[in-house]
Amino acid sequence: MNKFVVGIDIGGTRTKIGLVDLKIGKVLDLKIVPTETVDDRLFLKYIVKTVANLKLIVAETKAEIVGIGFGIPGFVFENGVVDSTYGFLEFMEDYPLKDIIQNTIGLPCLLDNDARCIALGEALYGAGKNSKRILVLTLGTGLGFGFVTNGKFETTLPYAHMGGHISIGHTTFKCYCGKQGCLESLVSATGIIASAKRLGWETKFPDLPLKVETIFEAEQQGNTIAVQIVSDFIAQLKTGIHNYINLFAPDIIVIGGGVSKGMKPYLERLSVDDFLKPYKNYHVNIVLSELDEHSGILGAAALFNS
Repeated sequence: MNKFVVGIDIGGTRTKIGLVDLKIGKVLDLKIVPTETVDDRLFLKYIVKTVANLKLIVAETKAEIVGIGFGIPGFVFENGVVDSTYGFLEFMEDYPLKDIIQNTIGLPCLLDNDARCIALGEALYGAGKNSKRILVLTLGTGLGFGFVTNGKFETTLPYAHMGGHISIGHTTFKCYCGKQGCLESLVSATGIIASAKRLGWETKFPDLPLKVETIFEAEQQGNTIAVQIVSDFIAQLKTGIHNYINLFAPDIIVIGGGVSKGMKPYLERLSVDDFLKPYKNYHVNIVLSELDEHSGILGAAALFNS
């Protein structure tokens, strides 16, 4: 009998729920809804309903679902209690999600930080599957950070999940974490949009939507403001990446998330080797995610591999 896992990736704007076959590393069915941040009853109602529907689909193939894995944007303890999402999910502070899911749905539940799950998905099934040391940066609403070695997390708990909050310089504004010059506040979608606003994008280009993809497209067409925004973005991200290189010496760096979808023209600039290396013959490949929407789902499901 085939055995599947439900992988759930809770993102900044959307929650993705997928039926996963871990043997082949494939999402067989996918549902996407806006992320519920306030009402835990609505959150649980949709999870319960979706898992019930997936059970029906699986039953038709004489298979079964053996567990539910969650990627959560915050710190998660081994007992499945979400310590904090720093206000992102208002109801999920000191929240015993594992016990609630197991008692409500009756299936084993495992959970971890969302960015770590994305990194696990990339390491096992994505661009990092042939590498030993994989660093994954997820550029979305924020900046997710995950590091995997030999297909496993380096630490049991997500101690480094705030890795996007390294300071790379001084700014006139504060990140929500309280510091100035945080990488996340500069290279996330939120940071890029904020940079465009500071440069007067909305006033100068009222007919151009203030979106990351629009800014990247305008840069390719030579728009001077967009060129400045993207130039700063690349320089800041490159500095951050090399800080991570000095700390972790990854074999490969995978960049995912919504921002990455427009980054292909800039990979060469990110990869220019002009900083000191961790050791003489060190080399790292910097690539874009090929799993797209599926990396977090696959990684959350793969928690059942350990």
